[in-house]
Amino acid sequence: MACCNHNHGKCEVKERNKSKIILYILSLVLFGIGFIPALAEYKIWIYLVAVLLAGYDLLIEGIKNLFKFNFEESTLMTIAIIGAFIKGDYPESCLVVLLFKLGEFLEEFAEEKSNKNIEDITKIKANNANLVEGDNVNVVKVENVKIGDILLVKPGEKIPVDGIVTAGTSQIDTSPITGESKPVRVEENNEVVSGSINLNSAIYIKAEKEYKDSMASQIIDLVYEATNNKGKTEKFITKFSKVYTPIVIVIAILLVIVPLILGADMDKWIDIALFFLVASCPCSLVISIPLSFFSCIGAISKKGMIIKGTKHIENLSKTDIIAFDKTGTLTTGKMVIDKLEATKIPENEMLEYIYSIESLSNHPIATAVANYKKDIEKLEVKDYIEYSGHGLYGVINGKEILFGNKKLMEKYDVDTAEYVDNTITLAVDKQIVGYITLKEELRENVENILDNLKEAGVKDVAILTGDNKKAAKNIADKLKISQVYAELLPQEKLNKVKELQADKNKVTFLGDGINDSPVIATADFGMSMGTGSEIANNTADGILISNDIASLPTIIRIAKKTMRIVKFNITFSLLAKLVVLIVGLFGTAPIWLAVLADTGVTLLTVLNALRILRTLGTGVKTHK
Repeated sequence: MACCNHNHGKCEVKERNKSKIILYILSLVLFGIGFIPALAEYKIWIYLVAVLLAGYDLLIEGIKNLFKFNFEESTLMTIAIIGAFIKGDYPESCLVVLLFKLGEFLEEFAEEKSNKNIEDITKIKANNANLVEGDNVNVVKVENVKIGDILLVKPGEKIPVDGIVTAGTSQIDTSPITGESKPVRVEENNEVVSGSINLNSAIYIKAEKEYKDSMASQIIDLVYEATNNKGKTEKFITKFSKVYTPIVIVIAILLVIVPLILGADMDKWIDIALFFLVASCPCSLVISIPLSFFSCIGAISKKGMIIKGTKHIENLSKTDIIAFDKTGTLTTGKMVIDKLEATKIPENEMLEYIYSIESLSNHPIATAVANYKKDIEKLEVKDYIEYSGHGLYGVINGKEILFGNKKLMEKYDVDTAEYVDNTITLAVDKQIVGYITLKEELRENVENILDNLKEAGVKDVAILTGDNKKAAKNIADKLKISQVYAELLPQEKLNKVKELQADKNKVTFLGDGINDSPVIATADFGMSMGTGSEIANNTADGILISNDIASLPTIIRIAKKTMRIVKFNITFSLLAKLVVLIVGLFGTAPIWLAVLADTGVTLLTVLNALRILRTLGTGVKTHK
C-alpha cells in the first residue's frame, strides 16, 4: 500500500478497478454454473446474482437516468437487461451485462493508454525547492518560491521555477519540456526552465518567475485546457447521442405497441425491441471519437507542441499554406552583423548608441552588437519609443538617437539623401551617421523540413516579416520559397493572412513575437514558439514548446491521421449499426448478439483510435 501514500487518488482507482475485475470473474463463473442441468431449479437466482455482481453499478446508473429522463447508453442497457430477465431469458440478460462490462474494460484500457502521454507532461512539476537562506538550505513548497530567491538544484532534481544559473556548471535534460533528448550544458548566467532535470552537478539558480508563471505551470495549465476544448466533430457526437438515444427508446416502444395493436406475436416483437435497444447503443461513437482526439493531443505533445483543445486539431489537419514569421522560426533568431559603416562618428561611439537603445527592445540586434565587439559601454537612454516595424527613438547624453529604417527617418524629418537601401540606419540629431546590415542563421535542416511539410500535405509555404525586403528575399531564395512578403506592419501581416485565406485556403501561421499576436489569432491555426511573448502564447491555438520546427511535418501528419480515423470510425460505426439492426428486424437474432456486435465495433474503433499514439517519424527526412 506504499503507493497509496504517494498517490492516494490513483491507488483508490486501481483498487476499485481490481474489485470490479474480481466481481466480473465471479459473475462469469456463475454464468457458466447456470448451464449445469442439476441446478436448473436455481438458475433464476444464479443468473440474478451474476447480473448484480457484474452490473450493479450499470443498473443503478441506468435506473437513476431513467427517472431523470436522462437517456444514455446505461439507460438502454438497463432496459434491455431488465426486459430480458422479466421475459425469462436469464442467460441472455446475464450475457448482455458481461459483454457490456467487457466493453467498459476495453474503454478504460484505451483511455489509460491515451492518458499516459498527458500524465507524463503533468509530472514535470517539482513539488519542492531547496531555498538558500544565508548558510542554510531549507526545503519549501515550489508555490512559495519568490522572484529573486536563490535555489539549490541537486543532481537528479527537477528545476522548480524558471531562473538563471548563478553558480555551478551542469548538464540538464530538457526533454520533459522540449522533447529534445540531447542534454544541454548550462553555466553561470544561462537561463533554465522549470520542469527540466539537472543531471550531474549541483547548480544554484536565481528565480526569475514564480511557479505559477513558470514554464512547467503554464504547460500543465495548457494540457488541462486542451482536454476541455472540444471540436465541432466531438461536440456533434455529444449532441447526436443525446438526441439519438431517446429516439431509439421511442422506436423500441413502438416496436412493442404497434404489433400488440395489430395482434402480432408479442414475444417475438419484444425480443426485436430489446435487440433494437442494445444494437442501437452509440458506444463506439461516444467512446472512440473523444478517444481519437485525446490520443492526438497526447501524441502531438510528445512531439513538442501543446494544442489548446481538440477544436484546433481539425483546422491544423486542413492546412493548405503555412506562413512563417522569418525570425526565430525559419532562422535561429540569432543575428550577426554582416556589415558596419560609421560615416560621421567613430565606430565605437556608433556601437554604443546602437547597443544602448537596442538593449531596451526585445529585438536580437543588441546581442549581435555585443558579439561583434566586446566591452561596449551601455549608456542611459531617456524618452525611449519603439515604433513597430520602423525602429527605435531615444535620447542619449542629450542627443536624439534614431535607429531603424527609412520610414523612421522620414517620420522625424531626417535628410535621407545618404540613406543606403536595405540597411538599419543610425541618425544622431537628425543626421545619418552610419548603418549596419545583418544576416541571420538558418535553422539546421530547414530546407529538408520545408520539403517534409509539403510531403505531409502542405501545398505552399510563405514568409511574412517586418524585416527589410533584401534580408527576407535572401532567406526565401536559399529556401526556395516563392511567396515572401517583407517590411510588413502588424496590420499588413494580418491583411496578408486574409489574402492567403482567399479561395478557401486554410492558413497556419507560426510566429514568436508580440507583433505576431493579431496574425496568430486570425490564422486558421495560429502557432507561437515556446520562447515567444506571453501575449503571442495567449492568442495561439498551439504552442511549439520544443522551439523546433523539425517536428511540424510530423505534427501535421498526426492531425491529418486523426481526422481520417475519426471519419472512418463514424462511417464504420453507423454502417455496422445499420447492418445489425436490419438483421435484428427479422426476429431471429438473440439479444446477446447485438451486445457482441456493439462490443466488437467498439473494440475495432477504439483500436483504430489508438493507432494515433504510434510514433509517426522521429526526425527530418533528408533529400539529396
